Amino acid sequence: MEKGVDTHSLNLPFTGVNDDIASVSSAIDNIDNQVILLGHSYGGIVISGAAEGKQNVDQLIYLSAILLEDGESMQLDGSKIQIDVDENLISEVKRSSAIPAFYADVDPNLAEASIELLRPFPIVAGSKGVGEAWREKHSTYIVCREDEAIPSELQYAMAKKADKVIEWECGHSPFLSKPALIIDFLLDLASSTS
Repeated sequence: MEKGVDTHSLNLPFTGVNDDIASVSSAIDNIDNQVILLGHSYGGIVISGAAEGKQNVDQLIYLSAILLEDGESMQLDGSKIQIDVDENLISEVKRSSAIPAFYADVDPNLAEASIELLRPFPIVAGSKGVGEAWREKHSTYIVCREDEAIPSELQYAMAKKADKVIEWECGHSPFLSKPALIIDFLLDLASSTS
């Protein structure tokens, strides 16, 4: 459905947090209009670094995302994510934990298909904050209250850094379980920003 809003979706390289930040930063530099930047899960760390000093970034949206101060560490206590880590510190989500952690409220066929899109990931990348663009930009944190990957208690603690907090009754992946929530939210935000 065409709504007249220019959108960009990036697949992060997943070769390290600095590479991921550089990828998003480069994409921002190639956009002439005002930008609303949404980071999901680990993507919160990425947008906090990538948007620093970017004049065309108006809003940061943290969707059940990691929102930390620069250098701040975190543990995912209570998370249902289970991982295997190899000798190079590359982690891979155990298939048996993917649906309970990420897709518990997603249609089973879509959840199974989504597991195939998960990729290995440097274990150190998602555990420490890099950048603090949320200090200079408007920011909204969306708490997904039924999230089993980043428990809601942890989300609420991180959300205190944002200007605004919204709560949704959904799991970790509302873009799959309740896409209309995100579409409507972003369209409303885009219309108020332009």
